[in-house]
Amino acid sequence: MRDFYFGGLAGLITGILLIPILKNLDVAIPFAVFLPPIGIALLFGVGMLVGRILGRWLPWMFQFSKFAATGFMNAAIDFGILNLLIFFSGIAAGSGYIAFKALSFLTANINSYVWNHWWVFKKEGAPIPAVTTKEYMQFFTVSVVGIMLNVGAAAFVVTIIGPQWGVGEKGWANIGAAAGSAAGLLWNFLGYKFIVFKA
Repeated sequence: MRDFYFGGLAGLITGILLIPILKNLDVAIPFAVFLPPIGIALLFGVGMLVGRILGRWLPWMFQFSKFAATGFMNAAIDFGILNLLIFFSGIAAGSGYIAFKALSFLTANINSYVWNHWWVFKKEGAPIPAVTTKEYMQFFTVSVVGIMLNVGAAAFVVTIIGPQWGVGEKGWANIGAAAGSAAGLLWNFLGYKFIVFKA
């Protein structure tokens, strides 16, 4: 049940941060403002149950389902902060965008460390592991590469390629952010699993 609750909490945070993203993109929220966060929380909780069931046959699947829930939440934090900064400043390109993207990613990355350390890669039934300097430095190193991949891909899509297919600046800024998230996803999972939080 603990994993169901953590998954639900990750979904709730994701749903809440979806609101400023949709607002900034001028997308109407189809239901009352509370329904998307509650619906996503329930969806994430169900995802934890499905991951637990599939984990009986594929042992890595449950851990990956927790990583995915954490990843979606971190992406929502990344996109949510980015969109709030764009909304309040009106800056959606250039060096201001790059600075906003770096800040939003760093915030999401700190959240990622907390959730990965105490939930995703924590051994079942083991006490909560202590944070060590070595682990933190490994996490920092993996994260720096993740930052370079994430921000570099986002900056390339937004600054070098530029808006395509009639997508506006704000929409393209989010496409750039999605490219950045995709570029760092595989690296982060493998780096955290086999370098930082290895058994």
